[in-house]
Amino acid sequence: MLFWLDPLLIVFLAITFVISISLHEYAHARASDKLWDPTPRIQWRLTPNPLVHIDPLWFLMIFIIQFGRWRPVQVNPHYYKNTLRDELLVALAWPATNIILAFIATAFVLFYIRFTWVTGLFEPDMIIRFWVIFAQLNIALAVFNMIPVPPLDWYRIIKYLFPSAWFWLEKNTKIIGLVFLWLLLLPTPARWGIISIITTVSQVLYWIMHAFWAIIIF
Repeated sequence: MLFWLDPLLIVFLAITFVISISLHEYAHARASDKLWDPTPRIQWRLTPNPLVHIDPLWFLMIFIIQFGRWRPVQVNPHYYKNTLRDELLVALAWPATNIILAFIATAFVLFYIRFTWVTGLFEPDMIIRFWVIFAQLNIALAVFNMIPVPPLDWYRIIKYLFPSAWFWLEKNTKIIGLVFLWLLLLPTPARWGIISIITTVSQVLYWIMHAFWAIIIF
């Protein structure tokens, strides 16, 4: 619930979601456009403008029920020259964007710490807190979107790796998506299990990035 969070954390999360979701959707649209699909361009989705990508009501739901959604970019794989390969590339654009943002944010945190240590000004502050949250949340978004379950686009990877399973998945997309949604919304062990897995994987990836930049910077 909203009251569980302190005001500063709400602001940090809101800024992070706005930036990350907008660039996340923009990358998806741009990738499909580069592969000759005019659909994102026709629907005016080739922009990082948050007003185009974010649904205000569902954005608010993120802070109320810890679940939300954004306006998904629609693509038409029929325009792709190599359907399976290009669908996979477009699906990869989503998590890749969030990982790149997290990688940059982690580097900024360590460069900032290095600079403030050198100048004798170092102490934990809001700048570090924001960029750590930004990095960790982007990694979590990438990990979440890599779950191969509809309506998440990463489920298209199954078409590429397991064509026989794809037909069953495509046939039952609505049912599977509805079940997955309820697993995320209802306070059941499945929900906490999914959250725990995403959190654990995200933390491991964050500390790998942190270690990488620490070796380079310090």
